[in-house]
Amino acid sequence: MTPPLIHVDLLIERYDTLLIDAYGVLVYQQDALPHASEFIQHLNDTQKSYFIVTNDASRLPEQAAASYKKRGLRAELSPERIITSGSLLIPFFTQHRLQGANCVVLGPEGSHEYVRQAGGVIVSPFETDDVDVVAVCDDAGYPFLDTIEATLSMLFRRFDEGKQTHLLLPNPDLIYQKDETNFGLASGSIGVLLEQAFHLRYLHEEFQFVRLGKPHTPIFEVASQRAQTRNLVMIGDQLRTDIAGANAYGIDSALISTGLVQLQNQNLPPTWQPTYLLESLALQS
Repeated sequence: MTPPLIHVDLLIERYDTLLIDAYGVLVYQQDALPHASEFIQHLNDTQKSYFIVTNDASRLPEQAAASYKKRGLRAELSPERIITSGSLLIPFFTQHRLQGANCVVLGPEGSHEYVRQAGGVIVSPFETDDVDVVAVCDDAGYPFLDTIEATLSMLFRRFDEGKQTHLLLPNPDLIYQKDETNFGLASGSIGVLLEQAFHLRYLHEEFQFVRLGKPHTPIFEVASQRAQTRNLVMIGDQLRTDIAGANAYGIDSALISTGLVQLQNQNLPPTWQPTYLLESLALQS
């Protein structure tokens, strides 16, 4: 059954708070999407409750807001309205008492800062095997192949010595959309690569990253707490993360056609079925 196609105005009317994905909904890698600036400006002008819920673990909220503006999102966007998967590292470190832990971080400076704020100590996989945590946050900010191979080799050595390592994947996205016709691999693909390499070497042994961002519940729980309501709708462009995550959390979802997934008479499993379809963020009035 095909979900109903509606205008974004109806979502604004029906829900107390809108949860909005960033990439593929508001911005691409270089540009803002059509109607995104006007949409956010309208939410600001009407004091509508909303949060940007993004799997980005490479930028702090202040950096993310500046990045969206640089891409052409003209409307004012407060960092307090941005919920990143990177910010979930802080409660995870607290829950598992990882303050002071030695951490290998794959990602740029923003990723490192999330780990430092969580209480971790940054170390290099090229220099030590004394590593408590590996956090794969982004696909950029380091020599790609050399760093992944050094990290994998370090993990193999630790496992052979019977040592355990916390494996964290704040951003589980496998791919992302750079613009209308170009795509890239995201940090989730690096996590899968390391998992498969480990399974190949050790066969039956378990080796699994803890995934924190969409579609997993921690980021939706934070959004609900910040919004102080469960009357939420998630606007996103990915079935596996935005839509499946909203469904699993028990809130409604809207798949927008401007991003990664093109839904054309596909038979979807119930867990991926969006509540609505959106053509764009264009307002009717």
